[in-house]
Amino acid sequence: MLVKDIMSDNPITINPEATVFEAEKLMSLNKIGRLIVVEDGKVIGMVSDGDLVVEHELNASITRFMSEDIITISLDTTVQEAARHLSDNHIGGLPVLNDDHKLVGIVTADDIVSGYLKDEENERAMEKRTITPESSAIYLAMTRSREYEEYWLEKIKGYGYKGAITQTGASAEKLPIKLRESTTVAAIARGVISENSREKIAISNAVKDAYSQLALINPGLGGGFKIAIVRGEGHIAAAIFGKFGHALVDGPEQLTVGTSVI
Repeated sequence: MLVKDIMSDNPITINPEATVFEAEKLMSLNKIGRLIVVEDGKVIGMVSDGDLVVEHELNASITRFMSEDIITISLDTTVQEAARHLSDNHIGGLPVLNDDHKLVGIVTADDIVSGYLKDEENERAMEKRTITPESSAIYLAMTRSREYEEYWLEKIKGYGYKGAITQTGASAEKLPIKLRESTTVAAIARGVISENSREKIAISNAVKDAYSQLALINPGLGGGFKIAIVRGEGHIAAAIFGKFGHALVDGPEQLTVGTSVI
């Protein structure tokens, strides 16, 4: 992220002939804590409310208090570099100049904090576009430990989803029923759905959708499976992951995903 993405455009400036009273009034009206001092279009200093607070002569010139040894940065300076200038020099703002050395903005510590927060929000929004309830259910179903299950259950909350995971094993005749029952119980226990018929049916349909794909791969076999259920906006996804046959059989693992509106 660059300074030009977070800076405040058109900063409030003041000329060096201004008085303390004029500077304080200008900062108060614009609700800011510092002014850039400009003469003939050139930045020559900066004055802050902290510089003026000790002065009782309101008609005194601000040139007595302004900082002349100022640090300026360019539009393409990184935010990290700007933050380092502020921290290393114990200052509150940096004038931003364009390639023609004209003042085009100012960056303060508040701008940098806001920029980082905005960047985090953008990253989260980008993740949410790629992390869907379906992909969340897959990741959750394929976890290999209780710690990773809890990690993903917490992580998907950040995307606005609700999730639950359970596991079951049964013969071919009982497998679809066991999958549906255990998933419904887990979803209710985790608050993914409430105990009403419409939402239970949505769970049942999503599990049925996923199981029908399993049955096509290995018809007539039971097995042991993990089932993850993730609720997004308007629909719910179920992922079934595991093996057909006896638990000790070294067969391939299967993964299917089903969805349903809710």
